[in-house]
Amino acid sequence: MGAFYTYRKDDWMIVYEQNDSYIMIRQHEHALLSGQLANKLDRNYWPDLSYQHDVLYAIHHHDRGWKSLDEVPIWNDANQIPFSFMDYPLPVKLDYYIKGIEEVHKYSSYAAYLCSKHYQSFFKNATSPKGVSFYNDENKRQKALLQDFNIQEDLFTFHYHLLQFFDDLSLYVCFQDPGVHKSDELSWFKEGFSQPFYFLSKDERIVANWIDESTISLSHPLISTEERFAVQLKRVPKHLVAQKGISAAYHATSTEHRSFRILPPES
Repeated sequence: MGAFYTYRKDDWMIVYEQNDSYIMIRQHEHALLSGQLANKLDRNYWPDLSYQHDVLYAIHHHDRGWKSLDEVPIWNDANQIPFSFMDYPLPVKLDYYIKGIEEVHKYSSYAAYLCSKHYQSFFKNATSPKGVSFYNDENKRQKALLQDFNIQEDLFTFHYHLLQFFDDLSLYVCFQDPGVHKSDELSWFKEGFSQPFYFLSKDERIVANWIDESTISLSHPLISTEERFAVQLKRVPKHLVAQKGISAAYHATSTEHRSFRILPPES
């Protein structure tokens, strides 16, 4: 079945379009999956266990600010598709980014620092006044958070890339049909993930492949044993959206689980 994808990593609910339905995954569900994946990272890849629990918390909860917003999908009249990552209004997004960082801070200053850096990276080249203001405000937040912990720059860089990698790996699962052939993958996955980990040589990338509709293999044994995972989604029929509107159709649709396993190389 063909699919149409809309995507940006800095926005709202994950939505992609199939022939007769919209596949919809709440942002927080995607983040929880990224945390489940990170929990299975082989111990040998952690160069130091300092702040490990804080890092895993940040990965699990980096999108927790979206939990309430995800409950009520909104229709995008201009694009004739539910609002998704691509087009949710910036002022609302920024409020929920801030909300999420503040909620994570209740647990850990370092986890909040990682989430702040993650969201701030979306606005590195911002030109809008709100985007520039958010970027500068997060600089101030980070300076204040740095008073609460002490960490070496190379270890922070590893943690930051770890958050980004497992965010991307979860999106690899959530934002395209299971079993997709490598040649048909979204362009930003075909050549592997961009994070430059310390254990990779220059220009080397971690690559994922769907072997079949329920199996993914990784080019590196980050997850060194066979592990099984699942993420919740809704397959919202287009005819139901036409009858009821997107919010009512979404809530009338039952939840499914996309279950899969990850195999280490040469399994």
